[in-house]
Amino acid sequence: MERPEQHITETKSQRIFERIVPFEWVCREIKPDYGVDYLVEIFENNKSTGKTFFVQLKGSTQNIENNTFEKQFTTDNLNYYKSLSIPVLIVCVSVTSNQIWGIWANNLIDSKKIKKNQKSISISLGEEYLIDEKVLLKIASDPYLSDKIGISVKAKGDIEKLFNQHIISWIENYYTDTVSTKFNNLPKHLELNYSTDKLNNIQLEIITSTFSKKLEINNISEQESFLYKPLFDNNDINDFNKKALLFIATALAKYDIKSSLEILKKVIVNVDFDSTKDFIFLDPVGLLVLANTKNELESYDKFVLAIIDSKQFDLFFFFDLAYFSLQLPNQKDSRIKNLTRIIEENQDEKLLGTCHYNLGNIYKSELSSNKAIDCYFRARKLQPDYLNRDYWWREIAGLVFSKGHYLWAERMCKKSLKLDINKGVGKKYDRMIIDNPSEHFLVTALIGDCLFFQGKFNEANKAFEQYFKFSSSISQEWILKNMICQELMEGELDNVKLDRKQSLKYCEDAIKASTIEDRINKLKSAVNSNPTNGLAWFNLGVAQDKEGKHKEAMFSFICTSLLQEWDKEAQFNALTISFTSQDIVVMQSLLLFLHQKHGELIINDLSAYIMKKNIPIEGKKHLIAGFKAMIDEVKTMHNTSSKVSGFNV
Repeated sequence: MERPEQHITETKSQRIFERIVPFEWVCREIKPDYGVDYLVEIFENNKSTGKTFFVQLKGSTQNIENNTFEKQFTTDNLNYYKSLSIPVLIVCVSVTSNQIWGIWANNLIDSKKIKKNQKSISISLGEEYLIDEKVLLKIASDPYLSDKIGISVKAKGDIEKLFNQHIISWIENYYTDTVSTKFNNLPKHLELNYSTDKLNNIQLEIITSTFSKKLEINNISEQESFLYKPLFDNNDINDFNKKALLFIATALAKYDIKSSLEILKKVIVNVDFDSTKDFIFLDPVGLLVLANTKNELESYDKFVLAIIDSKQFDLFFFFDLAYFSLQLPNQKDSRIKNLTRIIEENQDEKLLGTCHYNLGNIYKSELSSNKAIDCYFRARKLQPDYLNRDYWWREIAGLVFSKGHYLWAERMCKKSLKLDINKGVGKKYDRMIIDNPSEHFLVTALIGDCLFFQGKFNEANKAFEQYFKFSSSISQEWILKNMICQELMEGELDNVKLDRKQSLKYCEDAIKASTIEDRINKLKSAVNSNPTNGLAWFNLGVAQDKEGKHKEAMFSFICTSLLQEWDKEAQFNALTISFTSQDIVVMQSLLLFLHQKHGELIINDLSAYIMKKNIPIEGKKHLIAGFKAMIDEVKTMHNTSSKVSGFNV
């Protein structure tokens, strides 16, 4: 009976591999074969280190040329290796030359471009992947078997090797705790692949599991002095290495954000960025998220200051947009400091105009309306074409609205609506515009808001309906306001002449009323004199609730809730009445409104409100738990799914 050639090859490969495993280690063969052949446990001084890794063994009789082993791997197997939490070392053995190659497999599939439905990939392992007992011992010396990033280098020519050694010195000095240059095939790895064209230009490809970038280094020769410096110099940034260092720092940022920002800070003053595409590559938002996660915001701020000092203002505004996008509360001071620094040290009016505009945005977010208005008008004075930009008018309208000047706010919103979003925008230092299709009709809703507070309910209704017709992102607040508009139109309260003084007089008279019926009548008179009087609506709701007119009370409290958006008591009153009345549609709408207006913590305020009620403790507990469950459910609903059609009061 003849033994199959494949079995002989497998046995030979096993014996060749086992020879390089240190005697002290334990190498357990796994039977049956579940995709891996060995579990190797590392021992030092006769004690287990707790470090283990799998080995998948591949033996071959192929002819070996240029110390390179060729092997096909199925994508299914590579995906399986990726799913394992323990590192997997693929060991390839030539039974003809007795050579052994090793490559970590856990992230191997992520480093390759896989087409849809592709079943296998071919991998070439060159001499840089050759392993022996010394190499395996280097694995054991790593702090954790796969914690570090291994550096894999392909460099053949003399200049390639010299330049690579220069780059490696940067990596070793900045990423000491992150990168291992002792063993190049760790599960996480950075590939540096060099090649030289006929004109002696170097092509460098930088690859990680989530990053790939190619660049060309032109006109470099063996005479460049920086290639031969015996000691590392972290100020040695030049035209040959700056792009390579920029890309490497970006590639390694997810593993060591502090070191990457340190390199970027040095490199940024020497790199010219030609387009927004270059800015996007740096991923300002991603860097800021990493810096925030790793408590390195100070390093991020210093990097941004380096951008300012290098006078790359287009790039600065792109990074300032990252601050704006994430709205980290502890970063507003940094933004103000950066923008103020540019204003104090530059004379370019277009640049200064943009800085003042961005400062206005910050002060607006802090509810410092006077400072915001001052900054917006300074921006307009320095850049008169702000008057041709829809967003400038919209920002001013919002501030005027917050001061109660609803007619002026309406006019400014209409001015914004007439302007094309890109009209008047120049090429440099302009505000970055995030084009969100769902908000193209936002100004229409804002106009509806202005009309609502003027008591022009019919016009407001038309504006809201226009917004609902075209927008897929709708605030529940506007749905409720539109419902109120419809009810007040039916009650013949549309566009009445607002007599605020008389309305307040009726409220004062209501306090002195001797009967609940007289109080309700006087409060209705207050509402008829000024339908936008939130105080009158609230007191009317209280009186109606006492009289047992719960449906009417709920409507009055909702009116208060929308006219006085800060009035949580009115909002909670409306919510509890809708709950006790089992008006599910209104209750869902109010819950969604509360969540959108006040955020997740509104449930805490609601629970405190319930705890003050004169009901048994068990009832309070059930109410709080019930509202919490309903908020969790309602907040996942699409805004338009709970549109209120009316109260019929």
